[in-house]
Amino acid sequence: MRPVDFTPQWYLDVRREHRSSRSRLIGLLIVLGLAITGGVLADSDSKAAMTDLVVLRESYHAQSGLVERLDELDRKHAASAHRADLLEDAGGGVLVAQVFRELAQLMPEELSIRRVVLNKSLRFEVDPESLADAPKDIDPPPHVTRLEISGFAQKGRDIGSLVSAMSRSALFYDVQLRYERSNREFGVEVVEFVVDCKMPVFE
Repeated sequence: MRPVDFTPQWYLDVRREHRSSRSRLIGLLIVLGLAITGGVLADSDSKAAMTDLVVLRESYHAQSGLVERLDELDRKHAASAHRADLLEDAGGGVLVAQVFRELAQLMPEELSIRRVVLNKSLRFEVDPESLADAPKDIDPPPHVTRLEISGFAQKGRDIGSLVSAMSRSALFYDVQLRYERSNREFGVEVVEFVVDCKMPVFE
C-alpha cells in the first residue's frame, strides 16, 4: 500500500521559500565578508605605501646635500677638463716620448744621438700686439715645431740612412743635414753630424 503524504502544499512552499531566503542571506554575508576583508587589506596596503613614501621622501631630502655636492664636483670636473684641453692645444699634440721612440726605430745601430733639441710651436695664433710689451730677451713662440739632432756615426752613409728614414716618416718633414765632419772621440775616428727638421702639428 502506497504511503500518502498529507502535508499541505502551502506548508511545503513556505519551507522552500525559507530555505531559499536563508541561502541568499548566507551568500550576501559571504560577499559582505569578502568586501570587508578586501577593504581592510587595501587600507593596509595603502597605509604601507604611504609609510614607504614618507621614508622615500625623507631619504631624498637627506641626500639633497650629497646631490648638490656631486653636481658641484661635476661642474669642477668639466672646468678642469676644459682647461686640460686648452693646455694640450697650447702645447701641441705630439709627445716627447713619441719623438724618441720614432728616432730609436729609424736610426742605424752604428749611429749615436748625443743631443736632441725640440722647439715646439703653439697651436693657436698669438696677437702681435700682445708681444709688444714682452721683454726683449724673450723670443716669441715659434710658428713651426723644429727638431735638431746631433751625434756621431761610424760612417757618413749611416747619417744618410738616418736622413732618408726621417724623410719617409710621418713625424718629420723638411729634413736637412746641417753639417757633418770627421772627428776623433775616445781614440776612435767618427763622423760628427747635425740634422735639422720640422714637425707637423698633430691633433
